[in-house]
Amino acid sequence: MAKGKVHTDRWVYNWNADDKGAYSSLPELVTLGYDRFHEASPLTDHNHERCYEFVFVEKGKVTWEVDADIFPSYTGQCFHTRPGEWHRARLNYIEPCSIWWAIIVDPAEQPGWLSFDDEERGQLAASLRQLPRIVGVDSRMRDQFEALRKLLSDNKPAPLFRVRHHLTDIMLQLIYPQAERQIQGELRDTMLALTRRIEAEPERRWANKELADIAGVSESHFYRLFHALHGQSPAGYIDRLRMNRACELLREPGSNVTDVAMDLGYKTSQHFATVFKKYIGVSPSQWKKTT
Repeated sequence: MAKGKVHTDRWVYNWNADDKGAYSSLPELVTLGYDRFHEASPLTDHNHERCYEFVFVEKGKVTWEVDADIFPSYTGQCFHTRPGEWHRARLNYIEPCSIWWAIIVDPAEQPGWLSFDDEERGQLAASLRQLPRIVGVDSRMRDQFEALRKLLSDNKPAPLFRVRHHLTDIMLQLIYPQAERQIQGELRDTMLALTRRIEAEPERRWANKELADIAGVSESHFYRLFHALHGQSPAGYIDRLRMNRACELLREPGSNVTDVAMDLGYKTSQHFATVFKKYIGVSPSQWKKTT
């Protein structure tokens, strides 16, 4: 998925029609992968003809752009694109996160898809076309990806039906999601509403105690909840938001690094530049020159 030099832990399985390996007769699965991004990393416009792409967020948050629409996805959620849709990470950079992803041929495009008969294949294709862009799933989603990784990495390939089983279960979890979450019910809604409030004011110096009071929980409980939801600390998350906003401001004609630093609440442009390079990978002045 990501392009360019990035600091990431990665595993990728690519199916190739010319490959004569054990799974060469599984054309439904084009690519399966895992990425753990330690810093913001390039992820620019791309699409997949005849294929869906599914991205499960194991930890953190990833913000996607599809056409002009923005889709933030959080820990425990799955984002997808439909065949042929152009998409990218917001501002062409994916945030620090851990994700599993799969590129799978549209069932409507391939007779005998995962050994389904035509009627079943048609029902699945119709369900996928109606799938919400973001779906909340439970811990079983990660389990299925992990199982597939083990099967596809093993020196002794498992029978194809086992791979088909895990792929089918991923599809069923998306179409019929269950409500098991680390954070459930009203508390999850409260935390997501609070996240949106933070995102609306990235320049504000939020304190954990203030945020905990708004959420109605203790400061330590708030920290644990926030980390479970986003895969990082509140301070790290807010810094990332500021860097996203900084990227937008630096694109504006006549902007300069010092003014952007002050607008985002940094006391010095040097501190701002240090944080910017940590998350974006280049200095603010270098970013401005390339945009």
